[in-house]
Amino acid sequence: MPNETPIQRRRRIALSQGVTSLSTDFAFMCKRKPERIGIVAEGDSWFAYPRKWIAFGADINIVHHLEDKVSGTNTVNLLRLASNGDEAVDMTSGKQFKKLYKILKKNKESVDILMFSGGGNDIVGKNDMLPLLNEYQDGFDYPDCINRSRFEQKLDSIILAYRRLVALCEDVVPEAKIISHTYDIAKPWNQGGEFFWGLIKTKPWVYPYMVRRNIPRNMHLPVIEHMLKEFSSRLVQLSNEQSISERLIVVDTQGTLRPGSTQDWLNEIHPTSSGFEKIYTKIYHEMRVLEPDLPR
Repeated sequence: MPNETPIQRRRRIALSQGVTSLSTDFAFMCKRKPERIGIVAEGDSWFAYPRKWIAFGADINIVHHLEDKVSGTNTVNLLRLASNGDEAVDMTSGKQFKKLYKILKKNKESVDILMFSGGGNDIVGKNDMLPLLNEYQDGFDYPDCINRSRFEQKLDSIILAYRRLVALCEDVVPEAKIISHTYDIAKPWNQGGEFFWGLIKTKPWVYPYMVRRNIPRNMHLPVIEHMLKEFSSRLVQLSNEQSISERLIVVDTQGTLRPGSTQDWLNEIHPTSSGFEKIYTKIYHEMRVLEPDLPR
């Protein structure tokens, strides 16, 4: 449009699409279109994994699929806050938590759903996985490969992070609901991320640490399966607590994907586009239960 500043143009496009990654533009959208369903998506790479060519390529995370559904429908104001590698503990403490608090407080009349993807990186993160594993010894079964006390402490810290998130919403956006998910069983294998025809690569997230602890390959999958199932159980249990069940909805998506399937998994811990779509479909179904006016 003539005589339009870059900021005005950016906000016009954001308003038209109903999607932004800037908190200032989200506030603008909420003010101009307060009747829309307000969604804030905070989380890790399951909400933020980049497309094959960074800006171009197939939908490759849960929020990509959500954007395709709601963009341009005049029904949603969506703010994308997720970032690759984020951990639940970090997102609910320090600067990140302060930022989320400010966003929710500023738009407290407009936020209906807080989507949250967190906890996976707290377990398989670069500085997290190795301390959770014991050095393999003769006679070990797969549960013996897990450092039980450290793993319990890790789960406690993740669940506490979710409790902090629930408390934040209770205090700032009491009408909003939190919707989260469990993580599917990621089979450890020597496949990291690749972008730009393999010019940019990342190392695997789990497999190298299994090898460093000398854990036999036939125990790799049982070890991570045990850890992720226990995390899932703890998270679902939290969402069933009487004081929390009306606030936190955990979509138990674990079991949606086939461990190690190249049709379901792009690399060691990230699904393919179709894999993410399967998970998104289950989450979106629950979102429509909360907000029936979301697009079909």
